[in-house]
Parts: sequence; C-alpha cells; structure tokens
Amino acid sequence: MSESVSDYTSRLLAVVNEMKRYGETISDEQVVEKILHSLDEKFNFIIIAIEESKDLNTMSIDELMGFLQVHEEKLVKKNKQTTE
Repeated sequence: MSESVSDYTSRLLAVVNEMKRYGETISDEQVVEKILHSLDEKFNFIIIAIEESKDLNTMSIDELMGFLQVHEEKLVKKNKQTTE
C-alpha cells in the first residue's frame, strides 16, 4: 500500500458511507476489522499489538486511525534516518 493510512481510510470510509446510503448496515467494528486486515505488511507489528491489547468490539475508527497514523509517522521518520 503506497498511499497513506489517512488516504486509504478516507477512501474506504467513502465506500462505507455509500453502502450505508443504500441501506447496508455496517458497524464500526466491521470497518475496523476491514482496515486491519487490508493494511500492508509494514503494519503487521502494530496490527498484532492492537489486536492483542485492545477490544476491537469497542474501538472507534478514529481511535484506530490515531494508532495507525502514529505508527506510520514513526516508519517514515525511521526510513528518513536510514537513508541519510
């Protein structure tokens, strides 16, 4: 996944909102699980940590986004340091 977590989630939420508009019932839990299962390998460590330490039944999409964006920022910073 070359797009940012924010861009990916925005795109996914646009699809979810469209589905809801046509009468589909989609819970935050389903969206959270979809996001976690569709992320790139570089997020494996944070995905495992989230799944092990958090209650996915009660996790909001915004809370998940916060965790993923922090992790993504750390990856970007680490990559910049190794290329310098």
